[in-house]
Amino acid sequence: MSSPEFYSNAQAYDIAFSDRNFVDECNFLDYCLQTYGAVDSPRGGLSPGNRQSFLELACGPGRHAQEFAGRGWRAVGLDLSPEMLEYARSIEVPTNRPVSWHAGDMCDFTLDEPVSLAANLMESLSHLTTNESVVNHLRAVSSNLASGGIFVIEMAHPDTIWRDSLPNSWRSKSTENPTFGNIPPIDVDVLFGAADDHYDWVDQIWTVTTRLDIHEDGKPSRVVESKYPHRWYQAQELRALIDLSEAFSKTWFLGNMVIPPPRLDNSENSQRMVVVLRK
Repeated sequence: MSSPEFYSNAQAYDIAFSDRNFVDECNFLDYCLQTYGAVDSPRGGLSPGNRQSFLELACGPGRHAQEFAGRGWRAVGLDLSPEMLEYARSIEVPTNRPVSWHAGDMCDFTLDEPVSLAANLMESLSHLTTNESVVNHLRAVSSNLASGGIFVIEMAHPDTIWRDSLPNSWRSKSTENPTFGNIPPIDVDVLFGAADDHYDWVDQIWTVTTRLDIHEDGKPSRVVESKYPHRWYQAQELRALIDLSEAFSKTWFLGNMVIPPPRLDNSENSQRMVVVLRK
């Protein structure tokens, strides 16, 4: 969600965002494929043994790809950061179908085989700051998706992305998650967005301050801080860019990654902007 320096501290990043329930989120993604997908049709182009296949874009530690691999799916993780991919490989639990890790640009990539389900989660689309890059991303994903396959994008709810929510900070502790039980205790103080971060109202680009304060037992504390451009999209913008890409046949806007999902609206049940696309 930030600069290369932010991502190079892969373990601290993993701890910082470890509050997510990856099992429930993968259940939701599977639900989207079963509910909105059509890969079982003759035009799906996938063999029966390959219909359970998943691509995690901007995968970072690849927790979703690893969860699906543990379920017996063919899973692929794609990321630009070599440090993230090295870390993902180091924490991967051996399964009968290990994750296939790929270093690549999510706007221009080619997989060996298409997948039935792809996801771009945790607001990673905000890295793409131009209309052209989003359209290229949508087309690249579609070209690696089976006919009838599903692509899920998770973004912040449109009413939560403005300055009144800043600064955005929290503390994560490795000791609060059994996933990290085999490492020395590490606390990570996270800042993602400061109150005085610059916003360009013409280009719609936010220069976001990110900082990791990493406190590891027996070692000096260290700080990783950077400023990096991000763009958050409104629903109307995304719909227009999806239409412009001509890469998908159907679109659904949902309000959260739960089963069953609410629709995207202004109600209290609608807490995220989740876009489901069918090729």
